[in-house]
Amino acid sequence: MRIPLVVFALTCFVAHGAAAQSAPSIRMPPEIGAAYGRLGKTIVTHDAEGVKSVWAEDFIVNSPNNTVLRRDEVIAAMNEDLLDYKDFRKNITVVDQKPGAVIVMGYDTLVPLKGPGAGKQVSRPFTDVWMKRGEAWMLVARQATIAAAN
Repeated sequence: MRIPLVVFALTCFVAHGAAAQSAPSIRMPPEIGAAYGRLGKTIVTHDAEGVKSVWAEDFIVNSPNNTVLRRDEVIAAMNEDLLDYKDFRKNITVVDQKPGAVIVMGYDTLVPLKGPGAGKQVSRPFTDVWMKRGEAWMLVARQATIAAAN
């Protein structure tokens, strides 16, 4: 089954107790910063409905092992308790605002407790694409690549 191999790719979202860091000159739209916070909590608590409130219905992710997953595939893996990690840090290096879209880039460091890299500190550059859908900002696409596992 392909889901367990790539579920770890989605542990990148700000988790309960995780730290998000960015340079003082980087301006995160407040609505997107709040959405990252909600998303982290919903993943930790395995709240599928909460995840759906942040991930667009057509959400897609290119995971670290080059497998593309859709929102429902990731939620299924989350419900199977495959997202388990500690020492998560999200480091934001770029927030680029466009009409109707925001691109957030940076890197995550974390220790997955299950799946690829279990027990090792992983560094993973990421790109998140947010789009305005109606009145809400929704995450529509994500790319995450494991750069190092120590």
